[in-house]
Amino acid sequence: MRSNKLIKAILWLHLKRLGRYKYSFINYILIDIMWYLIFLLGALMFVPSEEYSITTVITFWGIVLWAIMNNSVWLIAGWTWFILSMGLVEEHYIRNVNPLAFVAGRFITGISISLATIPLILIIFTGIADISLLIVHNIALLLLGILLIIGYATLYALTLAALSFRIQVPGTMLDILNIFMYIGGGLGVPISKMPEQLRYVALAMPYTHAAEIVRYGALGIEPYLGLVNEIFIAIIYLLGIALVTYIVVRRVMNYIRIYGVRAVGRM
Repeated sequence: MRSNKLIKAILWLHLKRLGRYKYSFINYILIDIMWYLIFLLGALMFVPSEEYSITTVITFWGIVLWAIMNNSVWLIAGWTWFILSMGLVEEHYIRNVNPLAFVAGRFITGISISLATIPLILIIFTGIADISLLIVHNIALLLLGILLIIGYATLYALTLAALSFRIQVPGTMLDILNIFMYIGGGLGVPISKMPEQLRYVALAMPYTHAAEIVRYGALGIEPYLGLVNEIFIAIIYLLGIALVTYIVVRRVMNYIRIYGVRAVGRM
């Protein structure tokens, strides 16, 4: 009963903040649109005309996944500086509430920005490219791949948020890593199109397998390892990341209960 009230309170808080900071919300959307359009247009400038249509759709769905990942990571993990500087970690402990549950509520903000940004990118880019981007081969698998990306990004963000309670997490390095994920992480480029050496790196990334499922769901492109294998590997990765996140969060929270927040992590 208490858990239900806690979840409702956290969701209500973040939804209320979203409405109260509406201009900041609009600013995030505009920045996202400009940022992702740079990559969309840059990726298509040198594409041969005979490959333009299929490459455009692949690039669009890659940007969709990248937007979901990027917003989740930064708007969840990057918020720890706020609750640390405001002294909200201690306030939540006094009330027997895990401060990371409070941080996890930023999931609402990240998803809201992504849901607002993606349709606008679709409208703008459809006008520029002059082709239909909403091609769906299998909607169930498309949604499965997107949900897996959301799961990976949220768990990864919570792990970073927990670590930043104890150590400094370098924001610049995260920026570089997020950009690398678009190509080397398999979000924007099918594994079969990658250089052979980069394929091994991509196959080690969880996002790659979810992206392969999305590309199959959107375009019917056969996944590099086969559809069944990709789904199996993607679910195993999700369970593994969830376990790692649980262990990290539990250890960090136990440390903070004893010693307090001794190192302020700025993202």
